[in-house]
Amino acid sequence: MIGEYVRQLEDTVTRITMERDSALSRVHELENERDQLISRLKMYENPHTPPSLQPFRPKTVNPPGKRGAPAGHKGATGESGKPDEIIHVSMEKCPRCSHPLESPIRMEKRTIFDIPPPQKVKVTEYDLDVYKCGNCGTEVRSKHIDCPQTGDMGIYLLNYITMLKYNLRGVIRRVQEFLITNDNLDLSVKGINDALLRVGDACRSEYLAIRDRIRRSKWVHIDETGFHVEGKKFWLWAFRSAENDVLIIIVDSRGRDVVKEAMGEDFHGPAIVDGWRVYTYLTIIQRCWAHLIREVDAFRNLDHGKELSDKIHNMFKELKESLKSKNMDERKSMKITYEKRMEDLVKCYDPYGELHKPVEYIRNGLGSWFTCLLYPGMEPTNNLAEQAIREHVVIRKIIGTFRSEKGSQNYQYIASLLSTWRLQGRNLFVEMDKILRKELCGFG
Repeated sequence: MIGEYVRQLEDTVTRITMERDSALSRVHELENERDQLISRLKMYENPHTPPSLQPFRPKTVNPPGKRGAPAGHKGATGESGKPDEIIHVSMEKCPRCSHPLESPIRMEKRTIFDIPPPQKVKVTEYDLDVYKCGNCGTEVRSKHIDCPQTGDMGIYLLNYITMLKYNLRGVIRRVQEFLITNDNLDLSVKGINDALLRVGDACRSEYLAIRDRIRRSKWVHIDETGFHVEGKKFWLWAFRSAENDVLIIIVDSRGRDVVKEAMGEDFHGPAIVDGWRVYTYLTIIQRCWAHLIREVDAFRNLDHGKELSDKIHNMFKELKESLKSKNMDERKSMKITYEKRMEDLVKCYDPYGELHKPVEYIRNGLGSWFTCLLYPGMEPTNNLAEQAIREHVVIRKIIGTFRSEKGSQNYQYIASLLSTWRLQGRNLFVEMDKILRKELCGFG
């Protein structure tokens, strides 16, 4: 009996041992799957993930899960203007019993907004007199403000196509379809593309003027994002001035040569940038606090990481309060104090190896975290550059890639002007009309 009992115990121990080994093996498999998932997740959620790729997190001021403006946001419903036409509406019989109706007991007013139906395409022939100068022998062709000197599309149509393509983010085939459906105008895809190239060439002079204004700005926000041209990796750079001029550059480089060429060799003004190393050559830098906060928040799950994150958040709140001061001597003094505190923060958390990455990030920016205190009106973050670049991220998602370098160059000319006018509150259609008449018709 005892021998049988011992054998049963041994069998039980063997079974339990096998089950334990099997469970441990499964645990290791699950741990490997977890690590792989974390690794994949970090591709989409990390301190360097742009806002356009970050998951939606509802704000606390809104009901849970509600998107849109926060509670209390003022609406933007348009007010009724003076009517262009007044139409009096009456009836003679009751629609229910057909009894004649007498005098109305009251009158109700309804104001309706509408637009007229599309007009027939207008075709105009311009008979341009050509002269020969009796003095120098030059042939002189007469000009008309509505007649472009090249191409057969009028100014309004060129402007119309440009807004459909760029402002409404339409792909060319959709623009073609809209023109056929809405205006009964059948243009080929190539014809539309050629028209947009003419518009881009017309925008180049103002594009260069924007670049020159940005070089003279009080400060410049700079950011870049990946793009594709003919399937190859390019970079879209956005330069946004303090005066809301925007310069878009699309090139196959993410190096400092792009910044040097855009800003000029003589540029020594302040720039608000992220931690990308190509900006380190700039003389005066304001490092972006939004990037810093995302960097330290990624380590909040660690004990000392939470301490570091909380201290950075508190310091940022203090900085924003300090920026309200109008006393420059006070602001300069606060800059010295803040920089000393930031250095002490690096020394305090440097011994913790698990925090090497965020501490090194802070260390690399020492001397550039509080530059904004020396320039009233300057933002401590690079959010303005990221806002300027978001529209082009949407375009990237729609088109995938530019089909040619000429197309990408054309895009940067037109997009720079539209972005600038939009931020400055100017009418895009009116401003483009001025550019096209000046460059294509010869009327400044």
